[in-house]
Amino acid sequence: MDTEPLPPILRPVLAADHEAVLAWNQTNVELLAPLDQARLDQLLGWADAGSVILAENAPVGFVITFAAGSAYDSSNYRWFSERHTDFLYLDRIVIDTAARRSGLGSRVYDAIEHRAAELGGVLCLEVNLEPPNEPSLAFHRRRGFVEVGRQEAGGHLVSLLEKQV
Repeated sequence: MDTEPLPPILRPVLAADHEAVLAWNQTNVELLAPLDQARLDQLLGWADAGSVILAENAPVGFVITFAAGSAYDSSNYRWFSERHTDFLYLDRIVIDTAARRSGLGSRVYDAIEHRAAELGGVLCLEVNLEPPNEPSLAFHRRRGFVEVGRQEAGGHLVSLLEKQV
């Protein structure tokens, strides 16, 4: 049976996307870090990838990742940098609520894990414990992430998670 290839789900963030990226971040700021235009420009300059997430070719979110050796100034990123020479760090991902629970998040993670495998085989991230982000913790457990540490960061207690890919 012939199947059509899946449409692309990630494309680079363009200047025209910045307003939407900032709005998605603000909607989820309690689970992320605040973001303004200057900080977005800075992050995209340091990032391995800053991508818009697409569903049926329409933007529905974004993701930013950093490779080892980046100038990224996050304490969580630095924690992983002290422990790994090669890794990919998933800094933030937001999928619009209308596009959640559709399998899109898993497809995005498949793509990110593929990139992490190219860069050394470890995908790193953190999830809030205080305030708790139970849906994210459950999602990451299902995908095989394990907690390797905890720390206070930006007024949040976070679980530092890794997955060998």
